Amino acid sequence: MVQLAEGESESRRLFRDFLRNSYISGLQPFLFETSVRYAKALWLTFLAVIVVSTHIVIVNLTLEYIVQPTEIHMSPNQVHVANSPFPAVAICSSNMISKRQMQTYAAKIYLHQSTHNPQPSGNSSFYSPIESPQLDVLARRLLLLANFYLHAHEESQLDVDELGQLHRLLSSYHNGRDYSVHDILRELSPDCGDLVLRGIIYGAPVNTSQLFIKRTTSSGVCCIFNYRRPSDSQYPWKRALEDAELYALPHVMFESNSILNGIQFVLQDTTKDDYTMTYFSNTAFRLQLFPKDDYATIQSNTNGAILVDHETIVEIPIQPKFFDSSAAVRGVTPETRRCYFSEEGKRILNQSYYSMDECLLRCRIDSMLQHCGCVSSPLAGSAMNITYCTLLDLPCLMKWKRVWFSYTEFPYVHQDNEEVETGIDQCKHCLPTCNGVDFEIVSNVAPLRRTYNSSGYFHGLLKGLTNDRPLSIIKLFFRLRFAQATEMDMVGDWVVLLNRFGGILSLMYGFSIISYIEILYYLTGKWFVYYYRACTNKIKGAKTDANVYTFHWNELQPHAAARSVRKP
Repeated sequence: MVQLAEGESESRRLFRDFLRNSYISGLQPFLFETSVRYAKALWLTFLAVIVVSTHIVIVNLTLEYIVQPTEIHMSPNQVHVANSPFPAVAICSSNMISKRQMQTYAAKIYLHQSTHNPQPSGNSSFYSPIESPQLDVLARRLLLLANFYLHAHEESQLDVDELGQLHRLLSSYHNGRDYSVHDILRELSPDCGDLVLRGIIYGAPVNTSQLFIKRTTSSGVCCIFNYRRPSDSQYPWKRALEDAELYALPHVMFESNSILNGIQFVLQDTTKDDYTMTYFSNTAFRLQLFPKDDYATIQSNTNGAILVDHETIVEIPIQPKFFDSSAAVRGVTPETRRCYFSEEGKRILNQSYYSMDECLLRCRIDSMLQHCGCVSSPLAGSAMNITYCTLLDLPCLMKWKRVWFSYTEFPYVHQDNEEVETGIDQCKHCLPTCNGVDFEIVSNVAPLRRTYNSSGYFHGLLKGLTNDRPLSIIKLFFRLRFAQATEMDMVGDWVVLLNRFGGILSLMYGFSIISYIEILYYLTGKWFVYYYRACTNKIKGAKTDANVYTFHWNELQPHAAARSVRKP
């Protein structure tokens, strides 16, 4: 019991020594006497709360560092908008298929069927024409081609027999060769000359027929201004022809401007009797603004499509935003910095151009090939050597659209009910570019005054036009003369994390790495030495006690010589 009491006193002495000599703030009050009851208990609780909360913050910072081991700084600058490219502008009619164009194309097929009856050997039943087809019935069947567009809604069930009949008719019309849905839809859509009537660029009137080209997009056929993307036709001769048309377009020099001298176009829609089917419930024009080298679709940016109602004037201020990355960022993996440099993106797509929309486009093509073994012509947007879908593949494409938009399960291509990513989730590898320019777009709408004069408007851009067909005006211009340029640079790594740890610990209770070493020293080194010495002293003390006891006992024993002398 004596040794245990001494051990407790030594432990308390060691603990008091730690409290007295430690560099951690807030420990010395435990050594002082106080008349307040439970003061030390309250102070201990307060210190415990600070220590726990501080280390929770440190753990969260460590977890964030594991996910994002570098710190990237965005520094803004001002750049003149003259350095910004002007986006491409796609103007699309809500009427996906013109009734007039549809009847004209149906008449061509009907005339071909009346004068030609090819019977290739080996499969004559496949090419046999429909007996005495009615022209209106044939024209209505051409509306099935609109199902090739990428629209996120449930489609009605398709009649396989009607698809087969229309497929045979189109194959016969093209002399038994594969027909291009891409080119047929272009022929069935309104012409650019009927859609965009007039234009003014920086105060000078222009011939819009020389500035707009007609291209098929994922949601319809549009007339596109300032477009520089090569043709997406599946035929090499057609691509060469459309590329020559593209390169022949005049080059427009874009300037920093205001609304007074921007770019203006007059849009005119078709009459109501020319409408066949629309995706939206209204008949507004649809505008899409995107980089001029991208495929004409909206997938990644937040601008979407701008709807221009009839009899309105829509002003569209465009504000570019430049972004750049320093050479130090290249040392960080793309998954960490969340972007690709130009050469990295080109290497991933194995082509000479990369953008996030281009990557999503290729991902969409791969998804179609995975599910149906072919690619829809309007949805492909690429001149790659791939198999294009026909009307016979349309039911599979309809199921694929349900997968892509994730509103219906499509498990038949997967074995053993394995879990797979569907839709846009397959494209997580698509990242934005580290260098480039983005556009912020807003719209201001004002009503367009109608004219009740039979001769039309008297002056301005609308001079001589009437309201027999719906009119609209769009105005495009740079919003400001200067744009924000943001540079991404790496400013810290694990050293910054270590500095944060030191700052937090020093601020809360004067803690440092030396304090950790000090605690480790008292808990291991000094404590071990204490117990070692205590055990050693205990053994030595036992031996010393035994020797002393024997010595004094021998001293008390009488010697034999002394006893013999004392005898009488």
